[in-house]
Amino acid sequence: LRWSRRAAIPTLSRRTSRGLTSGSFPTTPCGVHPLIDVSPLLEPSAAAPLDGAVQQMGAALREVGWFYAAGVSMLPPDYIRGIYAYLGRAHALTAAEKYKYRQRGGLGSYSGPDVGEPELNYDAGASRATVRGWDYSRSRFSLGDAGGVSLAERYPPAAVLSPPFAPTMDELYERQDLLGRALMRGLEAALALPAETLVGQFDGGDFGTIRLLHYPAVGAPGGGAATGAAGNDGAVGGDGAAGRDGGAALEHGISPHTDFEVFTLMHQDAPGLQFLRRAAGGDGHAEGWVDAPVRPSEFVVTVGDCLERLTNGLLLATPHRVTYAPHIQRNSIVRFNAFRPEAVVRPLPQFVTGARPAAYSPVRMSTHMETTMRNLACGVGSWDPFRQRSASASYDYGQHGRGGAEEELGA
Repeated sequence: LRWSRRAAIPTLSRRTSRGLTSGSFPTTPCGVHPLIDVSPLLEPSAAAPLDGAVQQMGAALREVGWFYAAGVSMLPPDYIRGIYAYLGRAHALTAAEKYKYRQRGGLGSYSGPDVGEPELNYDAGASRATVRGWDYSRSRFSLGDAGGVSLAERYPPAAVLSPPFAPTMDELYERQDLLGRALMRGLEAALALPAETLVGQFDGGDFGTIRLLHYPAVGAPGGGAATGAAGNDGAVGGDGAAGRDGGAALEHGISPHTDFEVFTLMHQDAPGLQFLRRAAGGDGHAEGWVDAPVRPSEFVVTVGDCLERLTNGLLLATPHRVTYAPHIQRNSIVRFNAFRPEAVVRPLPQFVTGARPAAYSPVRMSTHMETTMRNLACGVGSWDPFRQRSASASYDYGQHGRGGAEEELGA
């Protein structure tokens, strides 16, 4: 593996990418999911020109809303398998041990129903989620006062989990940063934006987070925990038995939502993840949840709230959920890529016209995160099930007076 923390990120040409193009892109064998080789963004060469990957990425996000990224050299399968093994050891700690690192109230890094802190409900009318999560961030985000909380108090040290949590996750974070910067530069080119429009808001202490998520098998025959198979190359699954919401006893893995940041990298070891696809030829999303296949060598890239706001709704945050499958154990590695806390997110002038005026209020990255999390804690969901749209992506900060007013941001 040739990987370096100082690996150069290429500067991309904007001469052939004039906004999002409506072109073709490769897909997974089922023909549903865009599959894009991003290696030209990471290691440019004459044999693999940048423009093809840039145009495919732009078209995929515009027309579908996500894509599978292949050719990610700094996150090879052997390394990811090692992270899953580490995830397993972290989630195998006793509930009493994990309680010491609980997030809400404890200001630690763990949440889950086994410590009395279930996942916040993104859809206020949905049933309880089953997921448990260990989180890691370089720029600490908390609704409480994290002052005086040491690294050892926040994350398990070597005496509890070997190797220790923080340095293990920080290496993963650094590797993901290389991919994240390359994708941001690719987005700048696909959207015909000046260089550093996105990367300049990312470098210098972004507000990103890694989540190591575990969905336990519940009630497997004989009391065992069945491990999910790799699954088929996913297609439109609608609301099949695993995803149907009827019945009070049924729980989500995670209820429908969009991610709050700029974009997300996802990897899963078992089926369960589903998306809503962009509607053909217009705004909004098509009906019917789409199953995301397990593809061990690739990473799913989805659009977050901030990218929707920056593009004035040209790109829409990707709705997704994890279905409840009681006899399948599932794990996932998720990286939320955000801007610096003080970065201001507002529709960029390239996407604001007389025919399409600014539809989103300006807001700081930190304010968007804090407001969304506080709303969830108060029972205000971030997903509108009636409109099938993200309530967090379209939140009007001017109307609610929560730090998004033009005068506060110096406009």
